[in-house]
Amino acid sequence: MTLCDSTQYVHFLSATESGRAHDKKLADEYALHLPAGCVLRQDLGLLGHAPTGVVVEMPHKKPPKRELTFAQKLYNQLLSPLRVVIEHAHSGIKRLHMVQGTIRLRGEWVRDTVMVVACGLHNLRARSPHRAYRAPVHAKLANYAE
Repeated sequence: MTLCDSTQYVHFLSATESGRAHDKKLADEYALHLPAGCVLRQDLGLLGHAPTGVVVEMPHKKPPKRELTFAQKLYNQLLSPLRVVIEHAHSGIKRLHMVQGTIRLRGEWVRDTVMVVACGLHNLRARSPHRAYRAPVHAKLANYAE
């Protein structure tokens, strides 16, 4: 689980967990204290997670055997380019290909260490003055995803 801002800078990285752990349960365990009034964009894996004092923006989920309304589809389309920031941050972290593959070294600390190094390298690129990425002009943003 990562938390990044509009410049793709990773501010929080949880310990690595197996794929069986549910995202919402992990988010509740880590209980982050975000600034009041900030906007938290999260994916549907965190459905029901709403920290106090934070505006949560999440896409609408398609109901079973029904369609989304026009307004819900429009909201999802408007939210999508804003949520892409976290996806770009994830792809920046995965530039260290060791993160993508299976780590056969023993010990959970190895996976955690590899992920911390990958996030550190990504943050170094994110803060580089030679970076071509332009951040959106939103003031208080936080993107939150698995």
